[in-house]
Amino acid sequence: MGRAKKNPEYDPEKVMEQFTNCIVDAYGTGTDNNSLRKISEKFGITLMKTRKILITAGGYHTEISDQINSLREDNWSISDIMKETGLSRSSVHSYLPYTKVIYNAEELSLYAQRCRTYRKRKQAVKKLQSCMGESIEILEEILWNTIKVFSGYFFETAEGKRFCYNVSGDEILVLKSRESITRVDVTIALKEILKLNGVVESLQNMKVPGAGYLYPVFLRFGLIRRKGESDGHLSDMDNIQ
Repeated sequence: MGRAKKNPEYDPEKVMEQFTNCIVDAYGTGTDNNSLRKISEKFGITLMKTRKILITAGGYHTEISDQINSLREDNWSISDIMKETGLSRSSVHSYLPYTKVIYNAEELSLYAQRCRTYRKRKQAVKKLQSCMGESIEILEEILWNTIKVFSGYFFETAEGKRFCYNVSGDEILVLKSRESITRVDVTIALKEILKLNGVVESLQNMKVPGAGYLYPVFLRFGLIRRKGESDGHLSDMDNIQ
């Protein structure tokens, strides 16, 4: 008998189509404020590759990208475009769509996994938002499952500090920090947020330690809305790592 294959065989075209669709979806929803950097981190690829994928899919337009593509369509050479724009060769290429790309099996496996993670997180948020009218017991259970699905996802505090966490049992462990948040505290914060109809003007309103970390998590999940926003849940957001 032959040795079992470490990774399944992937259809390169299908995997890349799905991967591209996930990136375009994440960029189009505005969940990361259309930040190429955050989307790049989410999918584990370079910023230039993210931009190139979006340009290939027709989902990214800026003055410089449109200029470079227009010049290329007019048969300008890469060297001449470099002189005209002052950009490096690699930067110019990053603003042009893909023509033909060769992928190895490891890349395809990673892309397929990141697509699955992206979709799983998106579905978790959608399910959570659809259960807002349920009992606190049901809502708390779904919230905790959503928190687990987002393990390893990068959030950002109000002060601009980026962080991610792991879940161990009934505790959230903030990585590269001594901070931890219990499931009990998550439930307390959830109840306080529901009392406030999702409008949290101060972290003290959440009445739990670690509120500075929970706030961006709840905001990401659509449980919190900023003052002045209309009633209802925030649009679905998503950061896959």
